[in-house]
Formats: sequence, C-alpha cells, structure tokens
Amino acid sequence: MTRLVFPGATLRVGKILVPKNVAHHARVTRVAPGEPVELLDLAGTIAVATLASWNPDGSFWVEVHQLENGRGEPPEPLTLALAVLHTQAFDWAVEKATELGVTAVVPVLSARVQGGHHEKRVARWQRVAWAAVAQCGRSLPPQVWAPQPLDRLLAEARGLKVVADFWGGPLPPLGARDPEGVTVLVGPEGGFTEEERNAIKEAGFFCISLGPRTLRSETAAVASLVLMQSALGWWTKGL
Repeated sequence: MTRLVFPGATLRVGKILVPKNVAHHARVTRVAPGEPVELLDLAGTIAVATLASWNPDGSFWVEVHQLENGRGEPPEPLTLALAVLHTQAFDWAVEKATELGVTAVVPVLSARVQGGHHEKRVARWQRVAWAAVAQCGRSLPPQVWAPQPLDRLLAEARGLKVVADFWGGPLPPLGARDPEGVTVLVGPEGGFTEEERNAIKEAGFFCISLGPRTLRSETAAVASLVLMQSALGWWTKGL
C-alpha cells in the first residue's frame, strides 16, 4: 500500500488533486492508475483512494472512496519518556515508538545523558515520526516534545506511570484503565543515578524489569511499549 503524507489537506470523498511534492513517492514507486493509495493529513484523517490519472507536471488525481479516523491509535494516551541518546539511536526509537502507537515522545535530560543542544534535533525527530506514520498506516503522529529535565517530567507525568530499569521487578497487576493514559520512562545508557531512582520512585512510578540481560535504551523502549500494551489488553488489531 502506498501512503502519502499530505499535511493540511482537506480530505473528502470524491476527486482530489495531489500536488507534485506530495506525489513524489508514488512516482518513484511507479504507482499506476487504478492502484490503491492512501492520503494522510496528519490531523487524524486517512483518505482511502484509487489513483485516477497522472498529470504531465508530476501531480495526479485520486478518487477517494472512504475516510477513516482513529486508525491504529491506542485507547488512551501513551507517552514514551526516553532519556536523550546522542547517536541516531534516538531517531530509531522515535520511529519504532511511532509504529507501536505512542501519542507523545518526551526526550528526557538526566544526569548521564551525553552531548548537548538536543533541542536542535526536535524538528528532525518530528519528521521521523511523520514518515513512520505513513509506513505503519496509523492516523496520527505522536507529538515530539522539546527535551525536558527529568524533574519536570516527574512532576508533570499523569496516569499509570512505569519506569523500565535493570533494578526493577515484575510488572504488578494492573487495575482499570486510567483516562490520563500511560507514561513509560526509560533511562539513558548507564541508567539513572541513585538519586534519580529515588526521585522516580517518590513520583509514583512502578519500577519494572525487562529481564536478565542488559538492554540498550532504544531496545528497552520498544520492549517496554510492547509489554505495557499487552498487559493492558491494547495489543489487538482492532485498536
């Protein structure tokens, strides 16, 4: 399935002109008239369509048959709070977290985060999320926040709060859904300091282990998101 990101578009049933800059991927992959395409406005609507005809300037017309909203979205907000990684591993984590349904990504600044000026990377991370939305076919990209100090994240986190770290224990039994959603916190390479761990516990986070092996932060983020959604019963095709 060819999916194209068309931000700001007014999607409707019927014929729509897709401009050259949006049509580029379909042109590269040689989508032919009569083949299916989907348009995503990044505001929650997906247009299920068929490519009708190409224009000489590289744009094309589609015939939209159906509009969908909320496809692939979790039933409650799902936030990944991940300590900033100074390598492209953070890009990878944003991409995979988007595919796994997060509604927000909060880059966290903790004591062992390396490098600086991470706020300059936010625009790139948001673009990575947009591309991942097109790949996985969900309705909305997550919001990627500016980097936040750990103490601010702890003060503002709501809903069910869990932190994945080697010092954690088994996932406790989970109660009813919390309408404020879930926040999953993952530390940097090297983990949190003892002082940070104490602050995290005091902020009401459940501390969970991801097994007997030491995982990279980006791996721990993916594992945590799968574990939590499975435990909450969110891991179904119908979401």
